[in-house]
Amino acid sequence: MKPSGINCRILAAAAGALLFLLPPAWKAFGEERPGAPASTPESVSAGKAVFFEYCSGCHGRRADGRGPQSINLVPKPQNLRNAQFMKYLTEERMFASIAGGVRGTAMPAFELNLPAEKRWQAIHYLRSLTRGDALQISNAPDHQAVPAESRNPVAYSAEALASGKRLFLNYCASCHGARADGRGVIAPNLVPMPRNLVAIASWGEKPFIDYMPDSRLYDSITNGVPGTSMSPWIKVMNDSERWSLLLFLRDQAREERERSEKNGGSPAQ
Repeated sequence: MKPSGINCRILAAAAGALLFLLPPAWKAFGEERPGAPASTPESVSAGKAVFFEYCSGCHGRRADGRGPQSINLVPKPQNLRNAQFMKYLTEERMFASIAGGVRGTAMPAFELNLPAEKRWQAIHYLRSLTRGDALQISNAPDHQAVPAESRNPVAYSAEALASGKRLFLNYCASCHGARADGRGVIAPNLVPMPRNLVAIASWGEKPFIDYMPDSRLYDSITNGVPGTSMSPWIKVMNDSERWSLLLFLRDQAREERERSEKNGGSPAQ
C-alpha cells in the first residue's frame, strides 16, 4: 500500500529529525579520520572476534561474501578474501565504509555500534587474511593518479551528454545495463556483479552515484577496480570522454530521482 501524502510528510519529518540527531555518517567518504594504529597479533585476534560478531552474517565466516544473510542481499556482500580487491582498498576507505556504511548496498553504518578501536581491529583482521596472498599481474596498461579534490571539468551541455551516453552504451551497458542498474546482459556471469550506479534500489534512498565524489568515480573509470570485472578505460577513452561519461551518469541519476519523486518516493520500475 502506498503511503498517503500526510504519512509521507510525517515520515520525512521523522527521518529529518533522526538525521539531525545522528553523527554525519553520510560524510564518511572524504571526511578526516584518525590515523591507523599499528597492527599487532593482539589487535588481529580482537578483530577476528569483532568480525565474527558483527560482519560474518553477511560476509561469511571466511569473509568471502557468502554469509547466511547474503542470499537475500542485492548487491551481494564483498568478498573480502579477494587479495586484488583488498590491496586496492586504502585503510582510510575501509574505516569510512565500516563507520558510515556504503550507500546503495546492505552495508550499514557501525559508527554508533563500534568504537574506533574495534573498527581498526576488524580492519587489522581483514588485512591479515590476504597479507600473504600473491597478487596477479595487473592488466592495467597505465595508471593515472586522481587527486581526491578532483571535480568534473566538463560543462553540462547537450553535446557532452550525448557523448557520454554514446560511450556508456558502447562500453559499459553490457555489464552495467542500459539503465546503469547493474543488470547488463553479461552481468550474471560476473563476480562480483556490476554496480547499480543510478537506479534507486529502495524507498528513501538516493542513487549510489550520488553518494560518491567525482574523484572516486573517475578513478574507477580510468584505472579500473582490481579484484572485480571493472576494467581500466585509460587507453580506450581520453580524459574528456571519461568525464563526459561521468556527466551522463550524474544526469541519469537525476532522472531516476525525479521518477522516484513522481512515484511518491518508491523506486522506479
